[in-house]
Amino acid sequence: MDSHRADLAPPPPVMYDGYGNVVSPATPRYVAPPHNVLAWVSLGLAISWVLFGLLTSVAAIVCGHIARGQIRRTGEQGAVTAMTGLVLGYVLTAFTVCGITVFLLFVFGMSALATSS
Repeated sequence: MDSHRADLAPPPPVMYDGYGNVVSPATPRYVAPPHNVLAWVSLGLAISWVLFGLLTSVAAIVCGHIARGQIRRTGEQGAVTAMTGLVLGYVLTAFTVCGITVFLLFVFGMSALATSS
């Protein structure tokens, strides 16, 4: 009865990946596409608006548009990051332009009041 068991090959050793999943040599591994670097640059530039203002928010818009185009072409990850940098860039640019406009209107209004007296 045990003679037919001698013909069977021993089972392959059980291997585990770093997350506790069983991996055999025949198991295909999923390799995630890399993240787009310009998407992260766009987000970083948008956040650095706090220190540098209009200069970095405009650069965040440019980098965000370029990153989205690259992501569409190559299938990289980072679409949400690029969109976040892009939206923050637009919002912060509009905020800065509105603030400069209000400031200039205030200065010109005060100077007009000072010269009319």
